[in-house]
Amino acid sequence: MLSYQHGYHAGNHADIIKHLCWVAVINRLKQKNKPFNLFDTHAGAGCYRLDSEQALKTGEFQSGIARLDNITAQDPLLQDYLRILSSYSSDNQYPGSPLIASHLLREQDALHVMELHPGEFDALKQSTRQYRAQGQVHCHFRDGLAGLVALSPPQPNRGAVLIDPPYESRSEYQQVINTVKQCLKRWPQAQLLVWYPLLSARAGDKEGAGEAMCHTFGELNNNVLQIELRVTKNTPDAGMFGSGVCFINPAWQVETLICPALEEVLEYLGEDSEYSVNWLNNIDS
Repeated sequence: MLSYQHGYHAGNHADIIKHLCWVAVINRLKQKNKPFNLFDTHAGAGCYRLDSEQALKTGEFQSGIARLDNITAQDPLLQDYLRILSSYSSDNQYPGSPLIASHLLREQDALHVMELHPGEFDALKQSTRQYRAQGQVHCHFRDGLAGLVALSPPQPNRGAVLIDPPYESRSEYQQVINTVKQCLKRWPQAQLLVWYPLLSARAGDKEGAGEAMCHTFGELNNNVLQIELRVTKNTPDAGMFGSGVCFINPAWQVETLICPALEEVLEYLGEDSEYSVNWLNNIDS
């Protein structure tokens, strides 16, 4: 959907869980010296100003990343995440998933970022120019879901994918399901992270759509892990009360990296915040 722009939502609670999970997966891949390929299907602009008209209109970052300003993190994953953010916060900016991943790449690794919105793609090229010049980041002006399938499997075939569409229509959930299945046929080893919103009754027919999508993933012949962060109670008019990440083919014990970070984050997100971990399918157990 070309109407969506992440600048209105950058740095909100959804970005916190999504980006903590993304950093955890990349860190786990880096435990081996072997190169890997990363894919970001809905890359957006790459970097966002928190004093922009878009960000100030919604103010979503105020109940998200602003709650973590100036804290002294104890958890190693949270420390890594905040260390990346610190190089942008002095300019009142928030890095999106393409720049977060770029910071973590080694010389032998590669990142493919895809964006279809013309304005966002131009901004993406600008924000990643340093890493593109080094030959590690590759920008693709195309539909990210179709692009992922077309570029699978990469060489080397070790790597991970972040899928986080805006879900502006219910049909996008089925598009993600179809893409995941096609990708796994071509690239069975792929670690897939699918972000989704948790929506109240106010969202109409999209209420529960993310959870239903995850249930479908749980029926695959793959290990499937679900981690959710809720920041407020699910009342009928709550809107997006949280979000989750569904991992297909998760790295070994990746949840042991993520959960302590989320536990610490809860201290700052409010008394109603909580997280949950659920194995939808564990074929190794």
